[in-house]
Amino acid sequence: MFDDKSLNTLEYGKILEMLAAHAQSEGGKAACRGLRPVSVKEEAVLALDMTAEADRTLFEFSVSPSFAVDDIEETVTKSEKGAVLSIPEILRVGRALRVARRLVKSLSAVTGVPGLAAMSGGLFAEEKLEKDIFDSFISDTEVADNATPELRAIRIRIRRLGDNVKTKLQLFVTSPTYHKYLQDSIVTVRGDRYVIPVKSEFKGAISGLVHDQSASGATLYVEPMQIVELNNELKTEKLNEQAEIERILRNFSLSVSAHADRLKASYATIVEMDAIFARAQLAHEMKGVRPELNADGVLAVKEGRHPLIDPKKVVPLTLAMRAEERMLLITGPNTGGKTVTLKMTGLFVCMALSGLYLPAKSAKIPVVDGVYSDIGDEQSIEQSLSTFSAHIRNIIGILGKMTEESLVLFDELGAGTDPGEGAALAVSISDYVMSAGAKFLVTSHFNDLKEYALTTPGVVAASMEFDTATFRPTFKLVMGAIGTSNALDIASTLGLDRGIVENARARISAEKKQFDNVLSAAEQTRRRAEQLVSDASLDRERAASALREAENEKRLIAEKREKLDENIRRETKRLIEDSVEEADEILEKLKELANKETVEDKDVFEARALRSKLRNMSAKYDTESVVEDEPDPTPLRPGNNVWVKSLARRGILKGVNSRGEAEVSFGKLTVKVKSGDYYKVK
Repeated sequence: MFDDKSLNTLEYGKILEMLAAHAQSEGGKAACRGLRPVSVKEEAVLALDMTAEADRTLFEFSVSPSFAVDDIEETVTKSEKGAVLSIPEILRVGRALRVARRLVKSLSAVTGVPGLAAMSGGLFAEEKLEKDIFDSFISDTEVADNATPELRAIRIRIRRLGDNVKTKLQLFVTSPTYHKYLQDSIVTVRGDRYVIPVKSEFKGAISGLVHDQSASGATLYVEPMQIVELNNELKTEKLNEQAEIERILRNFSLSVSAHADRLKASYATIVEMDAIFARAQLAHEMKGVRPELNADGVLAVKEGRHPLIDPKKVVPLTLAMRAEERMLLITGPNTGGKTVTLKMTGLFVCMALSGLYLPAKSAKIPVVDGVYSDIGDEQSIEQSLSTFSAHIRNIIGILGKMTEESLVLFDELGAGTDPGEGAALAVSISDYVMSAGAKFLVTSHFNDLKEYALTTPGVVAASMEFDTATFRPTFKLVMGAIGTSNALDIASTLGLDRGIVENARARISAEKKQFDNVLSAAEQTRRRAEQLVSDASLDRERAASALREAENEKRLIAEKREKLDENIRRETKRLIEDSVEEADEILEKLKELANKETVEDKDVFEARALRSKLRNMSAKYDTESVVEDEPDPTPLRPGNNVWVKSLARRGILKGVNSRGEAEVSFGKLTVKVKSGDYYKVK
């Protein structure tokens, strides 16, 4: 059970207000404020899945849907009862239809969001009804002329009659005959009828109906008899106009009523989606991570930041409880952050089970059936309860409601009474909760509880760190450590008279001093071990960095060698092509000389010169291009690299027959090589 009292203690409501600030609709804000943790893992995981999908939509696909929708539930219910809706109410329905249509369109561009896609399938986007509404109404008070052909025709007649009436009255206003009877040379309206202002002393000078008079009585508003019939016609048309508007409103009301169920369901979906996207926006604002839920009781938070503390001032906290560990005892100095740690843990569990991301580097959160807390001053003046009595009454209520699936938070358990009795009570209550199987966190200064933590299986200790150099708390939580209260050191740092502090120190029992000395020595040993681990981690990191650099250097060398080999291959190919081309030219010239009918001495000399040049090319190729590989004395087997002397090429040995003849492949070509014409190479 997630009771409101504990949620208020953990300031869960402030988180919901932060969440509601990101919702766009009033319904969405209300949904955010009404968000509660759930105790079923599947429901909590689904809520986190939806938050993840909204985050993907917003920050991966850069799609920011609009949820600016009015609450239409009351309007739709009104239409179901047969009432005629007003223009503002119909426009609210139109805006809800428009938001639904745009949501469907925007979410269709996002992939990998099955939950949101399923929700968008439940949106009611009736485009024709939406268009008709916005075509028919210009504002909350004005119906468009083109709402219906009948309304358009009526308004045309109204304008024509009005112009006719004003034209006739203008004759009175501009006439020299009637000018002296008029108070002002204007045409005005009284009671939906056009009139002219006549001085009261000339009441009978203009024949007509008096509709009104001024406050002073000096002016009468007269409708001349010549325009009474025209005004009557105008009045009739205005009544027709009102009747047509009523008919239009009634028709739209019937349309809304016909779609009532789908409109209500669509509105509820929009509100729910608004709250989901608000969760994603809050996660982005808090730089939160998705918590990993488990049913095993594992509770682990890495560098968690309390979301209600200024991000610039908050000190990240890391804590961990394995599945078999039921109790976490948090000790340490006053004002060191024990209560903040307690509240942050409870708040993180409630947030995670509400589908909210957590401001931490990582978090594993157990699924619990309730969070119960006894934190802060519970003194009640109205019930005449002392602080201790109020705490005990609260604890009694918690012990009666908790189960083995609950999370319990006790702040300064057993405080507010005699220290000896309070310590014994704190140990006894802790033992009871342990036997009940609930997971719980306790903050305390009692040495008895510290001893209990050291000697009881399933209890893990942690301490808020205290800097012995500055005598100030660091607000860091150290798992596995048990700290001292350091009350006298803190009092001295805050300015309490040194004599008072020393007097108090002298009154501390020898047993208490010895216990604190043991704890201090253990803390110093822990810090030294922590420093050794830190140094080892640093050395390991440096070694890993050096290895990465060596591997990168090796890779670069290999890449350079590969590029060099490629360049050599390209240059060799070019040289061979040039040599072949030159040899072809020599052979062509020799053919020309051989084909001559008469050969002269100079031709013979030229042929000898060409033959010599060709021999030189061959010799140069043999000496410069052919380089034999180094022999390998190890036994020769198929698949080994071999050097073929007659071909001056490296190949791969396929096999050797009984006569020592080998089959050697050169790419796709396989040739038979005589015995002694080949040897194994490295």
